[in-house]
Amino acid sequence: MGKSNTFFGQPIFSQMVGLLNKSKIRNRTLAHQSDYYCKRFSTFQHLITMLYGVTSGCNSLRELCGGIVSYGDKITHCKFSYSPKRSTISDANKRRKYIVFEDIYDDLVKEYLPDLSDSHKQLVIDKKVYAIDSTTIALFQPIFECVGRLPNNGKRKGGIKSHQKLDMQAGIPVKVYHSHAREHDSLFIQKEGVMKKGEVALFDKAYNNYALFDKWNKDEIYFVTRLKNNAKETLLEEYDLPEATPNEVLRDAKIALQYKDKQGQEKQVELRLVSFYHKEKNKVYYFLTNLFDLPAAQIAMLYKKRWEIELLFKKIKQNFPLQYFYGDNKNAIQIQIWCTLIALLLITIMKKQLTKSWSFSNLVSLMQKHLFTYVKFTDFFNNIDSFTKEFVKNKGNPAEFQQKIQFQ
Repeated sequence: MGKSNTFFGQPIFSQMVGLLNKSKIRNRTLAHQSDYYCKRFSTFQHLITMLYGVTSGCNSLRELCGGIVSYGDKITHCKFSYSPKRSTISDANKRRKYIVFEDIYDDLVKEYLPDLSDSHKQLVIDKKVYAIDSTTIALFQPIFECVGRLPNNGKRKGGIKSHQKLDMQAGIPVKVYHSHAREHDSLFIQKEGVMKKGEVALFDKAYNNYALFDKWNKDEIYFVTRLKNNAKETLLEEYDLPEATPNEVLRDAKIALQYKDKQGQEKQVELRLVSFYHKEKNKVYYFLTNLFDLPAAQIAMLYKKRWEIELLFKKIKQNFPLQYFYGDNKNAIQIQIWCTLIALLLITIMKKQLTKSWSFSNLVSLMQKHLFTYVKFTDFFNNIDSFTKEFVKNKGNPAEFQQKIQFQ
């Protein structure tokens, strides 16, 4: 213990930032010229500053800057070259284009997706399955086009809609697109490259687009959704239900749905309709799909898995400060959302390294209190009970306990 004044290892936040590939970030910086006319507050410094803000739960620039300054010389161990001022961060959020942070996120997804994919979550299907949905983030000012009905006072809040494609095995969004809150959900799945040949998309009935479904039939892109209440289907064929089919499956049929193409000509798309009775809710659900080779019960089970993307949205909104933003312009809001997604990805990677089971919320909550603690992340969170006992044992001398943590 003779080296009590010397820290051993790196703070937890430094270990988190260490997952970033500085070489790829440098390439993105050069490609977008995001450090043009930049003296000290580089793209990388901007990124780790925002990561600290969203991970620690800072609700304002004042809180963010004060938090960094409060750690003194420790910040140099976390890749900070200096403590930026509020005006510096504010100007960078306004001027540095958010697209560089979007590309950094895409690079991280490509790098870590194979490690995050969990074979235990593989659905009983020989195709890659994704869930697609959107969530609206309300803003206090109409920066993005407004969301919701017009209030009595005539003022409307702004809103940004985050459209995401969730990898069901990895548990992270692999495609993200942000739009005005009033943009319709179905426009996201029509974008080039969102869905690829052989993939399966799970989404709710708000995304129904019969012309797109017809195109997907030809492109061998698959989906499972629900039939709209006002849909007018034509029965083409009624399938016999095998004896092993659960009683909850009421019907399995092939139907046709009419639509008009861009020239106004009447066309139809042939799809499969599965009727499923939910006992607890005493309700019949009608599932629409172009997967004809799976058992009817499995179609219903696939759609049930779609709920995981709702849990993802809940995870993001509960654990990161998206009620308050560090800027009042579109670019600043986009940067904060992209940095939030990067933080989500990095913490998910770190959580994957643990052998002890942690809920995401509990992990983030404890990390916020120990971001600048000099302790190995896996040792600390895998043996939290022993660390707690050590603290109770040495509660009369907290300095000694802190010293022991630093030297683990």
